Amino acid sequence: MIIEVCGRDAALLRAAEATAPTAVISITSTDEPEVAFPANENVTSILRLRFNDLTAAYDDEGIPYGRPLPEPADFDGLRAFVDALDCQRLIVHCWEGVSRSAAVALAVRAYRGGGDALSACGPLRPNPRVHALACRALGIRP
Repeated sequence: MIIEVCGRDAALLRAAEATAPTAVISITSTDEPEVAFPANENVTSILRLRFNDLTAAYDDEGIPYGRPLPEPADFDGLRAFVDALDCQRLIVHCWEGVSRSAAVALAVRAYRGGGDALSACGPLRPNPRVHALACRALGIRP
């Protein structure tokens, strides 16, 4: 399987153009609406996760971000979704395709044994909190 890490706009395009069985992990912030993917019979399943791209509740100056940190419950359903994958491609996206999606994609790849190809639209800077929580949900060590 190919695991593709990308931003929202690229994920929409890739899902619309999918010609082989494709699954999607769609990650949005708690204050964003869900992404509406175009109808395509080749998109076989979509897991929607909602959490913010934070690693701490406060910034460097001690000012609260005012948004909740990612928590273990935010990853409910991830393991069942990954265990049920039967596709040639998995698209993992967040807003920019750099931090949250990279963290989840790397955890999924590790859980599946590391043999899946990884493709990215740009640089990957996995959010360490998200990665640790995704690994926890999958029952593996970060």
